[in-house]
Amino acid sequence: MALATPRVALDALRTTTGRRIAGAVVAIAVTTTGVAAVAATEPQRQERPRLVVPPVAVQQAGGVSTLPALPALPPLALPAGNSSIPPESLPLEPQTWGMSSVASGIPAQALAAYQAAERLLAEADPGCKIDWALLAGIGKVESDHGRWGRNLLDAAGTAVPGIFGIPLTGSGVARITDTDGGRYDRDVVYDRAVGPMQFIPGTWKSVGADGNGDGRRDPQNMSDAATAAGVYLCSGSGDLTQPSDLTRAVLRYNYSMDYVTKVTSIAASYRAGHSVVPATALPPGYAGRSPYLPPAGSQPGPGASASPGATARPSTAPSSKPGAPAPAPKPSSGPAQPAPKPTAAVPAPAPKPAPLPKPAVPVPLPKVTATPLPSTTVAVDPDPFSVGDTVKITAGQYLGVSTKVAKVDTVKNTVTVSVKVGLVTIPVVLPYKDVVLVP
Repeated sequence: MALATPRVALDALRTTTGRRIAGAVVAIAVTTTGVAAVAATEPQRQERPRLVVPPVAVQQAGGVSTLPALPALPPLALPAGNSSIPPESLPLEPQTWGMSSVASGIPAQALAAYQAAERLLAEADPGCKIDWALLAGIGKVESDHGRWGRNLLDAAGTAVPGIFGIPLTGSGVARITDTDGGRYDRDVVYDRAVGPMQFIPGTWKSVGADGNGDGRRDPQNMSDAATAAGVYLCSGSGDLTQPSDLTRAVLRYNYSMDYVTKVTSIAASYRAGHSVVPATALPPGYAGRSPYLPPAGSQPGPGASASPGATARPSTAPSSKPGAPAPAPKPSSGPAQPAPKPTAAVPAPAPKPAPLPKPAVPVPLPKVTATPLPSTTVAVDPDPFSVGDTVKITAGQYLGVSTKVAKVDTVKNTVTVSVKVGLVTIPVVLPYKDVVLVP
């Protein structure tokens, strides 16, 4: 009889009524053990939001028309085989790795990022017709595909240790005081352009994109930055296969016809053929290095045009260098003439004023008439948190707890964080105002 009871119970569970009872028992178990089971079913990876291209042409934040180029750095020959470079063999001065120091080909990670951005933009805005070569032309001019300033691309295509432009202090460049609390540009006084595609933090807030689907918008990542550059260029109306639309779009990126010529010429050369630099691992210890933050007043490098208003260096002929003797007058080629006899002094007539030189006819630039988005110059980040950010809770039951962001709801302006209570980790939904980013 002792064996009969378990068999009877097993037969009962096989019936419909038995299955309902078993389900109720499981429900009671979940209720009595708290929300641990519910938390375990919480999706850890949110679906990447659909890429949206603004219907109105986006302008640079802060009224900027042209960004300064990254400063020039002395070259350094990069040894072959990046994966085997010991960190102690690299120089300590960050100024020793310039744009001309690396191979002329496109890094594999960067090429993949440009091509992925083209596919995303083709789906989001088919009429724009942007191609990867145009994005690569901008990436080459702006940062040599993420390799400026001793940077290397890691396996995810992120520039390590990071690319930062000169501070926008207003001296020879635009003046933009800090708008991001140093989150993107590591500067809490002035803004700096950041990442391989050189976005101002205020502009990044408007067009920053998650190009690789990891739940983050990182201006230092090639996929995110290239996709954001595509969103910026495609914003508004225009077909970038048409020269006039292409020129207007690139001028919004950097208002200089010289810049347009460089970018479009490089893009054309990439379409005709290009080489690829194979991806290699970062040298041991490289990810922990500090990035180079160029000081104010650094001279722009060879990659892009200097910004309007920058102090120009006066050009001097070799014979007019300070301290050089004046050149001797050339002898006359005709026969020597006797000196004229002195005559009575006659008052010289008043000299006629020299005619004013006619100004050179400037090269006309296409007039950009698009209206900027209202959010372009907003200093408050509309989406200040990303999945994986470390935040500190500043109000409520869990005041002072530091944790990671598991989910962001940009409609309700809330974040979901994981809080450990005893032996159980539970999801907690908090409004933006009740958490702050931990640097």
